[in-house]
Amino acid sequence: MDHQKTSHKHDFGNINFPLDNLFYFEFRKDCTAECIKDITAKFEIYKTATVLFQSLKVNEDGTLPPFRFLDVVNYYCGMDSLCENKNIQDLFSVNILDLSFPDATRRTDIPTKKEN
Repeated sequence: MDHQKTSHKHDFGNINFPLDNLFYFEFRKDCTAECIKDITAKFEIYKTATVLFQSLKVNEDGTLPPFRFLDVVNYYCGMDSLCENKNIQDLFSVNILDLSFPDATRRTDIPTKKEN
């Protein structure tokens, strides 16, 4: 199949993508240093997503393999039955279990590189 490379932008529609979250966030008069701690924890998922996206293996034809971010989190939590792609780890050069997903519990049935 001949794949033409095209320049395009993704339409994220009305979802709150990271820039919307960041640009419209405000500290109010009643905020404290604890607010900084809370908001940086919320944005930590974007740092993890960036590492993950940068480790996505590119196909020989230059395209990216399709995947759902939710599959990555489900795999991380050990909920493989909820993953559409049962081989989600194979799509990335980084070990998903070595990443940090805030508010998610890492599965313990597969050892990570850090544990070996």
